[in-house]
Order: sequence, then C-alpha cells, then structure tokens
Amino acid sequence: MNETWWVDPQDLNDEQRAIIELPLKGSHLITGPPGSGKTNLLLLRANYLTLADQPNIVILVFTKTLQEFIASGGTQYAFPSSRVQTVMKWEQGFLRSFGVTQEPPSEFHEKRMYYLVEIQKLLATGKARAFYDAILLDEAQDYLPDEIRVFKQLGKVIFATAHSKQKIYDGVDTTPLLESLTDEKHELHYHYRIGTKICRLADALVTGHDTELLLPTSNYDEDARPSSVEYIRCIDLEQEASKIIERLALQLRAYPDELLGIISPTRATACLLWERLAEAELAAIAVLQVSGEHSPFESHTRICVATVHAAKGLEFRALHVAECNQFEGKPHERNMMYTAITRAKTSLSLYSSEPIPGYLEKALGTLTPKSELPNLAQVFGKQN
Repeated sequence: MNETWWVDPQDLNDEQRAIIELPLKGSHLITGPPGSGKTNLLLLRANYLTLADQPNIVILVFTKTLQEFIASGGTQYAFPSSRVQTVMKWEQGFLRSFGVTQEPPSEFHEKRMYYLVEIQKLLATGKARAFYDAILLDEAQDYLPDEIRVFKQLGKVIFATAHSKQKIYDGVDTTPLLESLTDEKHELHYHYRIGTKICRLADALVTGHDTELLLPTSNYDEDARPSSVEYIRCIDLEQEASKIIERLALQLRAYPDELLGIISPTRATACLLWERLAEAELAAIAVLQVSGEHSPFESHTRICVATVHAAKGLEFRALHVAECNQFEGKPHERNMMYTAITRAKTSLSLYSSEPIPGYLEKALGTLTPKSELPNLAQVFGKQN
C-alpha cells in the first residue's frame, strides 16, 4: 500500500501543514475533494494532540473497513490503534464503561438510533460531558445531526473531515451543522492521487450547480503514471467476474505492493465476486469487506473486495466497479457513483451486464465525444 500514509513533513503542502499545527483549543472542520488527504490529516492531527499531552482522544470512522485499513497503515503514529474505532463499536464500549445495560435491535438503522438515544439519556444525567480532550471524526457528512451534537458535548473540541459529494448514507448532509458547531472551517484545495481521466469522469457526474471540480485542482503526476478509464459491457455477472480476474492478473504484476480493488453497489454481487476470486486462487492475498464480513488488512493483502459503502475512505491503484447498472435507484445514487470512481488512483474499469444510468453513460461519453451527429439511417437502426 505504497504512497497511502504520509511519513515525512515534506509530503505535505502548506495548507495541510497548517492544519496539523492548529492551536489545541478550538473545534475545526476540514473539507476537501477526494485525494486531498483528509483522513491522513485526521490521523496526523491525532498524533499531534497525543504528543502535545492531549492523549485522551478518540478517532471515529464510519466503517469497520476503514478502521481496519487505518490500523494496517498507521503503526508509525504515537497513539495506539485501539483509539481508532467505528462509531457503533465505540458507542457500545462507552455505554458499557458507565454500566449501561444494552439490548440493541439487530437491524442497522434501528441499532444506530438505539445507541444514540442511550447516550443522549446518559448525557441528560449530567455525566460524561467534555469526557474527551478531542473527538476526531472522519467522513462526518454521513453522521446524523443528533450524533454530531452528542460528539460536541462529549469532546472539549471536535476535529472533523467531510465532503458533501461523498454522502451516501440516509439522512441530511451534516456539513452545514458542523460549520455552525466548529470555530473554523478549513478547505483543502488540491488533491494528488486521482488520475486525469478519472477526474474528468467524476467532474462529468456532478450536477450543474456544483463548482468544485477535481480536474482544475489536480496535482496527479500523469506523466509518471498515465491514467485510464474503461467501460466494459458484459453478457452477465459471470462474464464480469471473468474479465475482472483476467485484468487483475496483469495488474498484480504491473503494480507490485499496491492495493487493487473490486467494488459493487450490493453485498450479493460483492460476495459472488469473492467466490470467483477464491476459485481463481486469489483469496489468499485478498480480503472481503461487506456487512457482516470484515477481514484485517495484512502486509500481503493485494486485493480488496467490498461494497461501495464499505470502501469509503479506501484508495486503490487499480479499481474494478462491477454491476454499474445497480446504482440506479439507490439512495444518493450519483454520490455513490462519485464515491466509487474516486476510490481509483490510476486505472478505473467499469462493468455492467444491463444498461447503465443515463448520467453515467453521458459522463463516459465526455471522455470520447462523438465527432458527428447521428443520421436518419442510424436513428432507424440501420448501419451505413
């Protein structure tokens, strides 16, 4: 997983360096596009606080996958990896530390509300306020408004990263609330990991009123590693799996020691792709990251198979997005697609066995625009 974690101050630009060294007092919101280093800055800020005798901190991430990913790469930091927790795991442990008996429901959304209400009850008793020196939140746009308010009460300060275009969970975007609850907002303007062609595709997905585009703010080294975007129409999912595995065989040699990804909009598709990967004897160097199935990232891990939700915060040198037709009709579907394709650094391959959403087809068309308008014969289905 080369180039994922910054290990030297020379890796930082001026605005990134200033964020790490912000005063200890005060709450801060960090925004910026994919690849601008938000998660890395969150961890470096946590390290800064720990070294500045502010060790009573907790770093909350939304998914188990991201927690495992950070734990695999953040060993150079002074704070223990146990301080990086998923919000639900942290809620369970926090309530247990105050002797609260827990009987949560099994369904995710109901369980999420259950833990929120239990912590609100605890705070109403006057206990636990300003419990932490700082609470650091990654992907904060996906938390519920009342969750954000709870974090604000529990931490003397909060330090959050967010990006509205990557909101893919139900509920309102809490970025405006975070702006009102923090003392200062800091915007990162540049990104480094996403190739030019992938930037162009992502920019073509955003709606007309959006002005935050990736291509004008890209510092990716296109000369060193030319980027690529490919759309592959297949007969069925089995053919998608076959073509993905065929390309992975080449990419494992082309990108030694780099993480490669296979993601899909649904758990069922990700699990089927995992089965085909196992049949191709690639499971030994791969991990499956879907709801109910999470494996630790090891030093030999080369491939991650995940849903889009599980892959949030991850990055892959080469990425394969399966069953792109299944994005249609999903909540925040365009944000899901944007989040999916911006996980890729250099090589992006999109697959589908059914017609893809019109906005994605149009975005792909911007990469290879037609030189002429269709003629009547083509409109009536005849070939020249």
